[in-house]
Amino acid sequence: MPYKKIDFESTTKFNKNGVDFIGYGAINNNLSVVMETVKEGHFEEFIHDKSTFTYIFLEGSGTFYLDDEKIDVQAGDILSIEPGTRIYYKGNLKQLLITTPAYDPKYERHIRNIDK
Repeated sequence: MPYKKIDFESTTKFNKNGVDFIGYGAINNNLSVVMETVKEGHFEEFIHDKSTFTYIFLEGSGTFYLDDEKIDVQAGDILSIEPGTRIYYKGNLKQLLITTPAYDPKYERHIRNIDK
């Protein structure tokens, strides 16, 4: 089959560290997609050792902290983050997260919880 359609009803919905996630899962071995809604921020600093995280900002604005560097983002921006980068963020955002290769939780490491 030359395509893959994922119905919204089959997505995984959950909240983690202040972020509402709608997970579409792996599209294939090379790509996974998650829709994220954030009201205040993602209150966990983490590292993913394998996947590049590419965020497409659909609504709102906020600040990402990447290895302690502040990066301001707003609707219409795209931010691509290489594996091995410490990540957390604050703001009111709706964003699409694309991970390449497809996200695998065994490569994610918790660094610390972040205060609101």
